[in-house]
Amino acid sequence: MLTHKPDWVAVMTWPGAENLVANRFEEGGIEHYLPMIQARDLRFKHDVNPDKPMFPCYLFARINDKQIYQTRTTRGVIQIVSSQHSIIVVPQRDIDNVRAFEASKREWYLHETHKLVKGAWVAVTEGEFAGMQGRLVSNCSDGNFCVSLSVMNISFVVELSRSELVPATEPADANGKGIWNK
Repeated sequence: MLTHKPDWVAVMTWPGAENLVANRFEEGGIEHYLPMIQARDLRFKHDVNPDKPMFPCYLFARINDKQIYQTRTTRGVIQIVSSQHSIIVVPQRDIDNVRAFEASKREWYLHETHKLVKGAWVAVTEGEFAGMQGRLVSNCSDGNFCVSLSVMNISFVVELSRSELVPATEPADANGKGIWNK
């Protein structure tokens, strides 16, 4: 719940409109924060997009209850993140943590781990199983994943590290239809 005291909120934007919204917030006098990253991709081990938003389609704004309408009606904004019709306030410590991560000089890789859930399709990118696709069965020991890979209608469950996997779509047959859902 927002009050007269400004609080941080997450603002959802149209895809690719994060910088546009940040510029409009700047023009409108709304304090904002758009964390940017230099992401690397494990598959290629090179810079993919040197200056991209850390959270695609989101940025943070520090607003009070009188700035809600101005924020919501800014061109490029879809909504202020809320739950059950109540705006969610982002704690200052979370903003500070994001700033620390953004400023970090350590090498790191961006993973879409939210897409690696039980039952998700994955593609193996490294090792002796590179090029194969399968379903994630579960999380295994030491942060690894158990993946079911099929060969000639026989399913093998293997333990693979996160660095060997990327989210994938269901494999397709020659007609473009999913081979598992016929």
